Amino acid sequence: MMSKAFRVILLLPAAWWIYLIATAQYGADPAKSFNHKTGEMALYYLLGNLVLGALIGFGVRFPARLRFVLLHRRFLGVVTFLFLVCHAFLYLAMEGFAPQGFTQLVTKLYLILGLSAWLILLVLTLTSNDFSLKKLGFRRWKFIHRFVHLAAAIVTAHVLLIEKGDLVKWGILMGLLWAIQVACFVYRKTKKTTH
Repeated sequence: MMSKAFRVILLLPAAWWIYLIATAQYGADPAKSFNHKTGEMALYYLLGNLVLGALIGFGVRFPARLRFVLLHRRFLGVVTFLFLVCHAFLYLAMEGFAPQGFTQLVTKLYLILGLSAWLILLVLTLTSNDFSLKKLGFRRWKFIHRFVHLAAAIVTAHVLLIEKGDLVKWGILMGLLWAIQVACFVYRKTKKTTH
């Protein structure tokens, strides 16, 4: 029951956006508004997934009632990427799907970074299933999915280049994320050397 509720909760932002569109509450520039909303929500979900991974790395024992969250990390990753698909689509919509919009993806730094992270997360999403895990083997699958950290680093740069008007908020958010990530990395290295 809790597992299904968790999946529904993850999709609630999309349901809310559909409601806003259906009731014409999307503002003067809907593509820009929802581009920002989908990108921001995808970022929160990505950070949440990485924090879960860090907690697992620290060996934190989750209460029995919350362990279902760990079983749905892959689903969380897939939903994150679905939001990123919408984010990319809405960027192109903002540009009127003109050739210039596609050209900018490989000429503007913040878009190059965004596209790079998007492609990495595409690979991770396509392999976030039992079939891929079985075919690749756990070690190879785990190696591929560790590229999420590279994607997170690229996303960090992408966000900080865009959100220049609110660098304090995003700087603190990204700083906390990387403090956790670095602490987890140091913990794993220390654990290996002590065994």
